[in-house]
Amino acid sequence: MVIKDKIKGKESRAKHELSSFKNEFRKHLTTFITGAFAFVAALLWRDAIKSLLDRTMQWMPEGDEVFYQFFTAILVSIVAVVAIVIISRILKVEEK
Repeated sequence: MVIKDKIKGKESRAKHELSSFKNEFRKHLTTFITGAFAFVAALLWRDAIKSLLDRTMQWMPEGDEVFYQFFTAILVSIVAVVAIVIISRILKVEEK
């Protein structure tokens, strides 16, 4: 009887660990897939911004291209940081 109880206890623990592993795996897989989509979206936005910048630079005087590239990079970085802060605050509220 004692051996059966030990086996049932180990079986129950193994099922619990397997269930926990499945949940963690799904959570990480969801994070990875979301990250992959975000990466693709970022590449598309990069191409769109580059095309806009290339079109805008046709009207700029010679030598100002570097300044406008840095200006655009700084502006996009500021927008990204603000968006990340807002999203982080929203997600923290939902976790509570």
